[in-house]
Amino acid sequence: MGTGNAGDYDYTSDVAYPFGYGLSYTDFTWSDYNVSFDAASDTFTVNVTVTNTGDTAGKDVVEIYFQSPYTDYDVQNSIEKASVELCGFAKTELLEPGTSETVTVEIPREELAAYDSTSAKTYILDAGDYYLTAATDAHAAVNNVLAAKGYTTADGMTADGDAAFVSTYTNDALDAETYSVSSATGYEITNQFDSADLNYYDGYEMTYLSRSDWQGTWPTGMAGLEASEEMLEGGLNPHLTYVSSGDDEYPTMGADNGMTLGMMIGKDYDDEDWNLLLDQLTFEEMAEMIGQGYHNTAMAASVSKPATTDDNGPQGFTQSLTGVSECHAAYSDESIMAATWNVDLMYEVGVCLGTDVLDLGASGLYGPAMNTHRNAYCGRNFEYYSEDGFLAGKIAAAEVSGIQTKGVYVYIKHFALNDTESGCRCISTFANEQSIREIYLKPFQTAVTEGGAMCVMNSFARIGVTWSGAYYGLQTEVLRNEWGMEGFSISDFSGNSALAPYGIVMQSFDAAWGLVGGTDCWDSSATQWTEELEENYRDDATVAQAMRQACHRILYTVANSNAMNGYTADTKIVAVTPWWETAIYVLDAVVAVFTVFSAVKLVLAIRRRGKAKQQA
Repeated sequence: MGTGNAGDYDYTSDVAYPFGYGLSYTDFTWSDYNVSFDAASDTFTVNVTVTNTGDTAGKDVVEIYFQSPYTDYDVQNSIEKASVELCGFAKTELLEPGTSETVTVEIPREELAAYDSTSAKTYILDAGDYYLTAATDAHAAVNNVLAAKGYTTADGMTADGDAAFVSTYTNDALDAETYSVSSATGYEITNQFDSADLNYYDGYEMTYLSRSDWQGTWPTGMAGLEASEEMLEGGLNPHLTYVSSGDDEYPTMGADNGMTLGMMIGKDYDDEDWNLLLDQLTFEEMAEMIGQGYHNTAMAASVSKPATTDDNGPQGFTQSLTGVSECHAAYSDESIMAATWNVDLMYEVGVCLGTDVLDLGASGLYGPAMNTHRNAYCGRNFEYYSEDGFLAGKIAAAEVSGIQTKGVYVYIKHFALNDTESGCRCISTFANEQSIREIYLKPFQTAVTEGGAMCVMNSFARIGVTWSGAYYGLQTEVLRNEWGMEGFSISDFSGNSALAPYGIVMQSFDAAWGLVGGTDCWDSSATQWTEELEENYRDDATVAQAMRQACHRILYTVANSNAMNGYTADTKIVAVTPWWETAIYVLDAVVAVFTVFSAVKLVLAIRRRGKAKQQA
């Protein structure tokens, strides 16, 4: 387009397959493209007729992309825009040769918004023309939009686009209000990740790649960075201890209100009866439920909460980590799931996976996983769906909703910015607010707001310098207040001792930091976190309130899971000592008595021997 600063980049030399590209055993043609906008629902409706013109039955995918205006306001406020962005898609049914199907894709106008972290500090809709196009892949979408603007291969395009599959929507004025509140909760949306940007810290400067100066902002590397005192105090220092304000009221514990968890089945998270139930918990029960969450949630006799079994399973539920070798099935990796572009199929996969979990006697699933493919060599790409947040989110939401039909609560992971496995347990990931929200959090957001995901598992990574589990803006402001997730947040594996390498990041904070930040449970089989709460925070009202809130989330999740199958309001759990444990206690007592008896006999014998020597 002659805008300059593009360098000598040669698309055809570098790109083998553009995003969205796919093959088929047959051929398709598209026709009758039309778009309508309904102001009442704030939604675009796109229709495309797909015809199988080949000689074999097959399915096709209609992909919808948009291009935003890139304005002076964007340049001045460092708002970046892609040439096109995916905003909708639909897969046809199986079409026999010669048959057609009209595919309908609905697109909330909200998908066109961009995040402005500099001026408005919320989502905005720029003034100008927005282009919507149906295309077979992202590059074809760009060509279609260029064709609508009058460009051809004579201008350097790799192929002529098709303007017949392009429509225009004009936004008359910059809008920084409509999408400044969450459509899920009504909560005000504003910056939460300022401290994740390296430029936030005095003495540091990071230049972000910008289309306004493609050559001048191309990354050149940032070797030799050293942590400042501000960074150390903010989270890099390995010995941060939480100090509360002392303004909170200490919660009631150990009450006898006659409540059971069975009474709470199906009740809203904000139901007043939760307070009566939570008043019954003891400090010790809360500390155990929070601190010892390795593949389970702990029993709490005071509220008749059963223990649950949770296990790993982004690709299939095996229970291998809890010592059970039986498994039902392993499913394809998530990259292949996303490559199907088939949300109906992924819902069915979710139902199958949920059935496996239920059949094997478990209630929670550590998965699906949904971090972003930054490059081809990220350590867990097989567990993550895509490089595109929109596609990943839609596929994840379908799978999650299918799994949870079986009363299984999922822990979507690793929340968040876990895009590398090398050094992931101590890495600091710096990024700006727009990229965090529009790229890295997008799959999680869709999985929660559309898929209903109950829980998250945190990442080991620090966001900026703060461990993800202690990052209040992430765990509380975004996850709870903006997205409305009511389940609980668990750490990634937090070690079996304070020195365990898997626990190194969490050791930068004591348990209170995570609790106050929004983490509710530690994936640990040891007692280190429980003991820390019991020894250091028993009299701390702020921490006790955070513990109560964490247990509320855990109990709410379990109350609405298959763990309560067969439970009623009258079901009570009573602590019972099994015969073998009693036998061990008796044996211990016998051994102790025998040991004391032997010690006494030994002392008396020594004394007698001493007296005999003296007499001699």
